[in-house]
Amino acid sequence: MKLQGKKALITGSRRGIGRAIALRLAEDGADIGINDIIRDETAEETLQMVRDLGSNVSWHEANVGKSADINRMMDEFIAEHGGIDILVNNAVGSIKNSFLDITEEDWDFEIGNALKGPFLANQRAARQMIEQGRGGRLVSIASVHAFWAKPYNLVYSIAKQGLIRMAMSMAVDLAGHDITCNAVAPGLIDSRVLAPEQEHLRAGPEYAPDVAAEIPLRTAGVPRDIANAVAFLASDEARYVNGQCITVDGGMTIVGPGPGSHDPGISNISAEEIARTR
Repeated sequence: MKLQGKKALITGSRRGIGRAIALRLAEDGADIGINDIIRDETAEETLQMVRDLGSNVSWHEANVGKSADINRMMDEFIAEHGGIDILVNNAVGSIKNSFLDITEEDWDFEIGNALKGPFLANQRAARQMIEQGRGGRLVSIASVHAFWAKPYNLVYSIAKQGLIRMAMSMAVDLAGHDITCNAVAPGLIDSRVLAPEQEHLRAGPEYAPDVAAEIPLRTAGVPRDIANAVAFLASDEARYVNGQCITVDGGMTIVGPGPGSHDPGISNISAEEIARTR
């Protein structure tokens, strides 16, 4: 198993993409730390799913927008697992407001969760990795929103672009310590595959057919697609990939978002036409 004996902490891993990453790394043999701001039935399901894969799993309730929570989480994880080899920054808090309506509180909340939190977590993990002397992997989940603008995403997009730039600078500053620093930029990911009864956070029940019209592969991605990219970056197979961002979007960013991409139902490509091209 590619990650046998590795210790991996994934923030925001109670559900969705974070859960998929936790499961994928567990499949490859890593011991796993699950983090989120609440522990509920969904969290318990995730913990059990990781246990069923044979991994040692720990729970860490923490708000990654708060430095005290990050330090406590890291202390708990290191105490439980004896160190850290992989950190995946996936947690994010997002507020959808247009530029004229964004408040200072909105800005502080989103930057705190989506950019400051990963910075502090990366810094703490890197210091531990250097002390351990066996290298490590720092991976942050960015977004295609880092590359183009869409309505109601100003602060989110800035934070996600910041994660990519952070990976570049960390790679330089950590030279000589065998710690790789990279990002993954998901495109349109349909997380309902993990909870079919729930509507997607960004749209209604027709989300997948609507967005597929904008994507060369004519289908929305699923959390496993992102997890596979993270698993690669966490492995020795990616030992020479450093300071990079891997975009996982079915080709969406090579053509750019359609003019109606923020408004479900505008697409002029039917669901039947999309199904034929898959």
